[in-house]
Amino acid sequence: MTRLHEIPTSARWALASHVLTRLVLELGRTGGGQPGESPDRKRLFSILGKEARRIADGNSMKRDNAADLVATLGAVSVILFGRAFETRYIEGFPEEGVIRLAECAMFREESAPGIPPAEVHAVCSAYVRAVVEALNPEFSVGVSMARCRGDGFCEMVIARKEKLWD
Repeated sequence: MTRLHEIPTSARWALASHVLTRLVLELGRTGGGQPGESPDRKRLFSILGKEARRIADGNSMKRDNAADLVATLGAVSVILFGRAFETRYIEGFPEEGVIRLAECAMFREESAPGIPPAEVHAVCSAYVRAVVEALNPEFSVGVSMARCRGDGFCEMVIARKEKLWD
């Protein structure tokens, strides 16, 4: 019988992040409908966003500008989904930040068996939008490139929302 203390911390983290990734992918699927139409799906990503904010608050992670948000989104995503979301390329300025990922925790066969790439993309996009909104509602995120859409890497751009004038 294996006891908890016999399982290395890194293996426990890998197991937990794999299970969370699978759950988020399954619960966030559109079920063939249009992305964002399910109240349960919106609720799931709202909860994930609030949890990301709680992690950021509890660890004094900055999120006042785009550069801070890029770093915080990257760190929170690694905490939740594992090292596949480790960001090798981050470029951040106060009004705009860019994240590029060579690997994606959600777009792997073991994480998304039988889930079409378009659904993986919808779930991932919903996740990053919800987290950025929860971390700082003055900013938004766009996914300009995605491995699940056939690109060689994922690229997300975080920028301040345009001000609406009457």
